[in-house]
Amino acid sequence: MKTRMLLGQFLVEMKLFLRDRQSVFWTFFFPVFLILLFGYIFGKPDSIKFNIGFVDEDRSAESAKLLHELKEIPVLKIEMQSREEMLQQLNASQKSLAIIVPGGYAASLNSGRANVEVVYDESQVQVNQVVSSLLGDLVNRINWELVEAEPPLRIEQRSITPGRRNRGYIDFLLPGVICMSVMSTCLFSIGMVVVAYREKGKLRRLAVTPLPKSIFIAGQMLQRYFIVLIQTFLLIGIGLFVFDVKMAGSIVDFIAALTVGMLAFIALGFFIASIAKTSETASGIANTLFLPMIFLSGVYFSVEGMPKFLKPLVELLPLTHLVRAVRAIFTNGLTFADVLPQMGILSLWMIVLFAVSSKLFKWE
Repeated sequence: MKTRMLLGQFLVEMKLFLRDRQSVFWTFFFPVFLILLFGYIFGKPDSIKFNIGFVDEDRSAESAKLLHELKEIPVLKIEMQSREEMLQQLNASQKSLAIIVPGGYAASLNSGRANVEVVYDESQVQVNQVVSSLLGDLVNRINWELVEAEPPLRIEQRSITPGRRNRGYIDFLLPGVICMSVMSTCLFSIGMVVVAYREKGKLRRLAVTPLPKSIFIAGQMLQRYFIVLIQTFLLIGIGLFVFDVKMAGSIVDFIAALTVGMLAFIALGFFIASIAKTSETASGIANTLFLPMIFLSGVYFSVEGMPKFLKPLVELLPLTHLVRAVRAIFTNGLTFADVLPQMGILSLWMIVLFAVSSKLFKWE
């Protein structure tokens, strides 16, 4: 009997969802649009380029060799400039960084006192870090060549997934967008929908029907889980067949981790529904939580380079741990057992939020 009631509640929720065209769009088409957009922009190996100015004030064979070496770095696009042009473009924010080879560079190489100057826009710290790291590797290689010695220490790189192509940004992005979709589905569709039901009196009418409250809540959860699975397989399919993304880990471990994360965000959705009195308030709370999390949890870029004062907040956010776990399984081939610490944190979020929601939730 209860199974039939649960199935009926699930079908009712699905019909209501499919009738809401805006919900269907933001649930399915928007994540697909993001993957297609970023995939086509960043899917090519040479899609990311740093425009770098190069000022050669030495005009020697040695400075020409340095220029040639820089041009061999795929992500750098080198433009020859005078010092005046370079400074003008930096001041106008038309360039982020320039490399200056001063006069006397060739002569000073023999004495071991050669310098290369890097001038950058202080607002482009990340660009400077990336380019300076590449330039540092190049300078180290040139130094070893000048002293005609073999480096005593080498770095041997080995892929953890032999035979795979080099991973690109789309491999990094896809698990993040899947996690973002899970969060948005649970936050907005549960938090706002349940509050709207309360405003319209639907919850009060349900409370006097034979339908148990547990079946109503279970139907909400089951319908969202079904939607999340459709989202996930749709995005994975696009990654596999359009951008040649390969899943390194087990699909079972991947879905298991995603399920734990979904339950945590369903709990967060019910928490919003418990404290918000109107749909507008629920929407405001959901957006206040949603926007910081998608930028601070590693959905679009790594959080490793974030300022130290933000690190405690990053570690507190549930989306951070879901993204780490799902990305570790999907991209790096880890198992569910390997991400148990992240699963434990998400489970703690789920238990606490469900406990608080059960105390605060009102049907009228």
